[in-house]
Amino acid sequence: MEKHKTPSVMMIFRIILIIMASIDIMGQSPSSIPIKAAFIIGLVILHLNDIYRNYYQLYEKNRIIYYISMSVSIIAIGLYVIQFDNIPLNIYFIFPIVEIFIYRPTIQIGLVILHIFMFVIGMFALKAGIQQALIPYLALMALIYLVRSNSREREKGNLLNAELMEANAKLKEITIIKERTRIAQELHDSIGHALIALKMHLEFADNMMDSNPEKSKDVMKKALVISQTSITNLRKAVDVLKDNQAWKDKVKLRDSIEDLIDSLQTAGRLQFELFFDDTVEFASRDIQNGIFETVREAITNGIKHGNARTFHIDIFVNEKKALVKVEDDGEGCTDIKKSHGLRGMEERIHLLRGSIQFVSAKGHGFAVEAEIPFVTNVE
Repeated sequence: MEKHKTPSVMMIFRIILIIMASIDIMGQSPSSIPIKAAFIIGLVILHLNDIYRNYYQLYEKNRIIYYISMSVSIIAIGLYVIQFDNIPLNIYFIFPIVEIFIYRPTIQIGLVILHIFMFVIGMFALKAGIQQALIPYLALMALIYLVRSNSREREKGNLLNAELMEANAKLKEITIIKERTRIAQELHDSIGHALIALKMHLEFADNMMDSNPEKSKDVMKKALVISQTSITNLRKAVDVLKDNQAWKDKVKLRDSIEDLIDSLQTAGRLQFELFFDDTVEFASRDIQNGIFETVREAITNGIKHGNARTFHIDIFVNEKKALVKVEDDGEGCTDIKKSHGLRGMEERIHLLRGSIQFVSAKGHGFAVEAEIPFVTNVE
């Protein structure tokens, strides 16, 4: 059983009070020595009662015994004050109030009333005046209450600090998870597209190696350019993860998309139709980045999963919204299963407070349609 230990300083103070009170009791007359000894023993018992009450945490363990113990202490100490009226006993009389106000989570009104009642009885029994007894008593009660209030505020502050530290730890954990997701998405978008482009060029070069070596060499050179560009894009992706630097070089969105299309065109095997509203160039960098990544992933998804050969890309502004639509002539599907790429598009558009939908039917291609609130570039 967990026990509450009385602080050593308070224990020493109690012992000093008992010794001083005992000396005063022994010096008073006309009681006999046995009677005085009985009073001293009673005082020690009261002290042991206080220790027992706190040591065994009666307030938490057995509330009824706690009330009985506290009531005995208040009444008995009050009677001692009436009988002997010395300074140590008057100080000892304050101990129950300190315990009620300082060491308990809630103020026990019944015990406070009992303490006031015993004080009033003692004040009349000793014929003490208002200035001599009542005002100091009320002032002391107010002081103890202020100490309690200050202690509770400090505890609330400590609790709030602990909650803030816990919230901060959770926030850091969430931030780390989001950053990992962001890294995965950046690598998927950047490297995934490049690998598909390289695969297409290398397959074409392999097929043309015997029949048209010169054309094969041209495609191989283009594949080399794509690999070099991929290394640059990978570095940009790393910059994005560091400080979003990839879109701070003022590259136009149209140029980026045209470069993207050019990297995928191999001897006319893929056909692209691009409609681009130049108003989109005034959108914020976050929106432009979101549009570019959505177009890139839509094309990559169409080639990889739908074997698409033709893409219609529409990017324009209408009614304060940036609209993006990418349609392909791929195989299509009746049941759209959201891969990592589709989920990445959704997350990216939703972060921009936009909406996105995927439309497909078996044998009728695949379409990605997104709407993003248009915010101008404030850089």
